[in-house]
Amino acid sequence: MTEFTRAQRWRRHAVEALIGGIIGAGFGFSVAMFVDKTGFERWTIAELASLGIGFMLLFMGGFVLVMSASEQRWRRLVAFRQPGSEPPDRDSMLAIRRQGVIIALSGPILAAPPILAHLGLGADARAISAAAVLAALAGQTWLNWRLYRTSDELMRQVSLLAGAVCFWGAQLALFIWATLAKLGLVADVDSWTLLTLVMALYLVVSTWIGFRRGLGQL
Repeated sequence: MTEFTRAQRWRRHAVEALIGGIIGAGFGFSVAMFVDKTGFERWTIAELASLGIGFMLLFMGGFVLVMSASEQRWRRLVAFRQPGSEPPDRDSMLAIRRQGVIIALSGPILAAPPILAHLGLGADARAISAAAVLAALAGQTWLNWRLYRTSDELMRQVSLLAGAVCFWGAQLALFIWATLAKLGLVADVDSWTLLTLVMALYLVVSTWIGFRRGLGQL
């Protein structure tokens, strides 16, 4: 497997930062234009945050899909990120591509509801849009289940641990906030704010656990 020098690594990081900056700037400009056109004052912080999280998921999933489309390209990425590691086999490559599809689908699924809500659609259009989002969610859930069934024990442990930490952490935070809100000590929050917070928590927790278990290097 190819070994990379420090200079090559710095150049690679610089290129990645440049590409990410250009894509991020383009996304930010497009979102700003759309939000301004639909009325900035109508958007909540949670809705704007969900757009950002959705873009991050779409970008991450797209990156995985592009890099894993070629087995040779993915092997070079593994050599760059994890020097000395064994290259993935064909079953692992299939799992990586499935993971890329799942992550990429998560972005539009999360970003679609607030976008659709601000388009001023009629009742029929809203019903069709909701059905489309739920159909995408069902497909993503099926892919997630297939990925879990075919993953190795380490991947299953990471998924289960991330889910457990998020469940108990979100449950504790929700109980505390609901208690304070019920007593009139803090403002109550809407369901979309809660969903956005849970998604943000899951991203942070799953990334942290993945790095701790050696799965976040790529």
